[in-house]
Amino acid sequence: MTRTLTAAQRKAVTGSDPATGRLSARADVCAALATAGLAVRHGRSGHHGYYLSEEGLRQRAALAAAGAARQAADEASPPAAPAAPGGAFTADDGTGTAAADRGPGRTAEVAAAWEGLIGIRAVLLDGVTDVPAPWERERLVHAVALALEAAGCPPGGGPDASGYAVALSGQQGAAEVSWRGAESAGAAAGSLARCAVLLEARGWQCTRHRDRAGRPFLLVSPRRKA
Repeated sequence: MTRTLTAAQRKAVTGSDPATGRLSARADVCAALATAGLAVRHGRSGHHGYYLSEEGLRQRAALAAAGAARQAADEASPPAAPAAPGGAFTADDGTGTAAADRGPGRTAEVAAAWEGLIGIRAVLLDGVTDVPAPWERERLVHAVALALEAAGCPPGGGPDASGYAVALSGQQGAAEVSWRGAESAGAAAGSLARCAVLLEARGWQCTRHRDRAGRPFLLVSPRRKA
């Protein structure tokens, strides 16, 4: 069930960043949500330091479900899936499908997304930030790609690009990281070894493998809380 919220509070919850839960509403609205247990303050001072709590994330899902039910009841045909909010951040998975903007503002966007992800970890894991949160386990490709991109690792995807590519693995609960554009399997293995170091420093565990063609890849899964 959804809680009784003011229009401004509902707008803040439903308009929070879909990737991080960061709120962008007025400071007084964010503070009221924090008092209600739907948000927590983290990181920098000001309203930009407020993120939805675990209860807030459930509230957002309930509001979205209620909105979809109302839309379905109002329309004769099934409603189309709602479009993602404008400006929503998508990590570059290196496959060329994300079509991420590589302009000068991208570095700042990636840094903000990573900061938001650390905020999610702190909220959902009682202050622990060195292992992935459940939110990340449900979005493996996005979370692993964000960790690599935030660490400065180049994504593949372009016709001449040399970089990582992240995809879901056939193994449940794991993602697969390969390296595109390397001149040899040995060079790819070396690049993947560096990726493994970066990922392990950010809460993931990596094992090295080769496919049937001898191409190296990493199997990446969340490291568990100690």
